[in-house]
Amino acid sequence: MDEHMIRRLDKQKKLFHQLGIGLDALTIHEKEFSLKLRGYDPEEVDTFLDSVIKDYERFYATIADLMDKWQEQQLELRDLRSAKSVVPSVKGIDPKILEESILKLEMNLKQLKEKILETEEFKY
Repeated sequence: MDEHMIRRLDKQKKLFHQLGIGLDALTIHEKEFSLKLRGYDPEEVDTFLDSVIKDYERFYATIADLMDKWQEQQLELRDLRSAKSVVPSVKGIDPKILEESILKLEMNLKQLKEKILETEEFKY
């Protein structure tokens, strides 16, 4: 496994741990099952686990994307709030438009938080 993939899987494991998700793609991939006389077909189990791994990769990408957007909105919100205190001295900026922008950002932030909470339904 190359270094980039190892770093990516480590980052995924840390994020999932923060969110309370116990399994990550590498843990699923490395899981070994013992063979019994009348056990499951190993190839069938591997195929199923491969699809589970793909879903975990999608979950990780979605969560990481939402967290990046959330951080961007936090920065933008901070900048707008700091600009709001300067607005009275700046000509040409309508305080009402600025206030509407802040309210929209706060609404978007609330929606992102709800999306992140929805992804926690996939806990194992």
